[in-house]
This record gives sequence, C-alpha cells and structure tokens, in this order.
Amino acid sequence: MSGRLLLAALSVCVGAAFAARAQAPPSPVRVSPVLREDVAERRMVTGELRPVRMAEVAAQEDGVVLEVLVDVGMRVEAGQVIARLDAERLELQRRQTEAQRASAMATITEEDASVTRWESEVASLGEASERGASNAREHRDAEFELRQARARLDGARLDIEVFEAQLALLERRLTDMRIVAPFAGTVTAKLSEQGQWLGAGDSVCELLQTDELEVVLDVPQRYLPVLAAMADGGELHGADLLVGLDANAEKLVVGRVRVVPWVDERSRTFQLVGRVRPEAGELAAGLSVIGWVPTGTSGEHLVVPTDAVLRNDMGPYVYVARTLGEGPAQAMPSTVEVLFEMPGLVVVEAAGLAPGDLVIVEGNDRLYPTAPVLPTAAGGAAPTGSDRADAGAEGAG
Repeated sequence: MSGRLLLAALSVCVGAAFAARAQAPPSPVRVSPVLREDVAERRMVTGELRPVRMAEVAAQEDGVVLEVLVDVGMRVEAGQVIARLDAERLELQRRQTEAQRASAMATITEEDASVTRWESEVASLGEASERGASNAREHRDAEFELRQARARLDGARLDIEVFEAQLALLERRLTDMRIVAPFAGTVTAKLSEQGQWLGAGDSVCELLQTDELEVVLDVPQRYLPVLAAMADGGELHGADLLVGLDANAEKLVVGRVRVVPWVDERSRTFQLVGRVRPEAGELAAGLSVIGWVPTGTSGEHLVVPTDAVLRNDMGPYVYVARTLGEGPAQAMPSTVEVLFEMPGLVVVEAAGLAPGDLVIVEGNDRLYPTAPVLPTAAGGAAPTGSDRADAGAEGAG
C-alpha cells in the first residue's frame, strides 16, 4: 500500500513540474543567425608573451655607490641615470693629466723655439761657408743640434697625443660612473644600495623592456610546411595571424611574424614569433595567449558565435529558437560537430542547422529542451521576418 502511495505521489510531483514548465513565462534570450561563409581554416594554438629584452644593468667601473635613483616597478627611459658611483679619484686623476698636458704644451713651445733658432743658425753658417767665413765642423754641429731640437719637438707632440688619449679615457670612465638605462623599460629588481662597493660587471638592477613584447606561439609540426610556404623571407604578415588573451578578448595588433624552422623533439612543435606594443599597460610579459594560425585551406561552412556552443556528456550542441505554431518560440537543441574555432566564432557541421536559423547566444545556460523563449537582438526587438538577419548580425557583434 505504501508503494502505491509513493508512486502516486511521484506522479503528482512530475505532473506538477511539467505543468509549471508549461505555465512558465518565456525566458528572454539573445540570438544570432547561423551564417554560411567562405572561411579560411584556422587552428587554435597557445603561447605566451615574452620580453623582447631583459637585462641586469651592470657597472663598468669599480666604485662605491653614492645613490641608486630607481626602485622596483619604476619606469625608466633609455639613457636615464639609474645610479651614481663615487668618482672623486677619477676627477683627481683627470686634473693631474690636464696639468701634464699643459706642461707638454709648454715643452712644445720651448722646443719649437729651439728648432727655429737652430734652423736660423744652420742657414747663417751655410751662407758663411759659401763665403769661406766658417768651417765645415761648425756647420755639422749646428745641423746636429737642429735634428735634436726637431726630435724633441716631435716627442713633445707625441706626449700631447698620449695625454689627450688619457683624458678621453678618463672622460669615458667618469661618464661610466653614472650608470644609465640601456633601453626604456621597467625595473623588476633592485640589486644594489647606497654605500655598497661595486666591481666592474656587478649588477645594479634588473630591467625589463615593456614598450614592446614578443608573442611566441607553439604550433604543431604538421603546419610547418603550410606556414613556411606562406612566409615571405621567413616572415608572415601580422594579418595572417590572430592572437588574443582568450577566445573572446580583443585581438592584439601583431607585426610581422617570424617562422622559426626548428621543431622541438619533445613537444613536436615549432614557434611563431611576432611583436606587439602594449597599450595602457594591459599586457605584461608572462601572460598566456591564444593564437589562430592559418592551415592553408578554405571552404564554405556554417559559422555560429562562440557563445552559442554548449557542451555536455554527449558533445557540443546549440539551442535554436524555433516557432512551432502558436505560442512563444521554443529552445530546440541541435548537436553540432566543431570543425575549428576562430576569434569569437565556431565553424561547425550540423544536419539540423541551416543558414538563417537563430541560435541562442545569451541566456542559453539556463534553458532546457522546448523551453519557451523570447528572442531579442542587441536592439531589444524580436528578430522576426526581414529583421532576423539584422538582429543576428548585431547579436554576433
């Protein structure tokens, strides 16, 4: 008796549930039309953003750190001073060398006068010798003194060149006591402090270039022949590659993309490498990205928005808003086969879909088969008749 009562109670509950569903008001949903388009096949791959340049900025001279002008997270420009070393000893050495150069300049003046004197003496003795008023020995001695004076003058001039070179080296060393950023970027680590002794080659900070990043995608090796054939001089045009932080994110503007013709022996993938410029700091090195690479084939296929595709244990499916007579439209499930994905879109095959069918792209996660729905487009009107295509196009956008 108790079993019959339980069965009766269950029957009443099930009937009440179906009755409640039948009486439920239509759920507002957003729809988009199924399109048939000639699309180039693409395959989704993964990758990451990497810094174009990352370096530990090092000292080129020995010295005590007077001050470090940057901290972690600070943005610096190329050539900006990030630290200063004590340059007092080099300043003293420069003053010494300048004094030595001044002394050499005075020596040049003295030796130049000596050369002038002995040139005049040799000329006078030569005229006297022609008149028989001097002997050959006097003439030879004067010429010897002239050669010595000229040699001393040449030596003094070489001393000036030596001191000039030493001063140039000291100027360079003094410049190097101010450690500057080799490129624009952001300080990611501070490796020295005021009062610390740095030897030549010791690091002051770690600098990461942030005004440009590399997109590195790992692509299965089977696509290497296709992409290599598409490449011009080993590079693809950025328009051939679609890259985003996720499937629905705004796509990044990628410059020319290099095809790296080397296949990793473990992952059996090769790399595509391009450049992007972050805007407003929304990108950072280390972020994962998704890319869609062309496979070289194209054809006409059914295309639906990514948000229209749901998945369960049976596989992917979509809800189609259909009107089967009087009353509101109903959500009718239709299984699909996903061929490949593109940014915001999925290319599918499905026997139960046709171009123009309205697939539900918003509100589909709370539906059940034959649930009453109120389809609307982005503008809020019901997409019926000639408005279906416009409503679907807005929904896809």
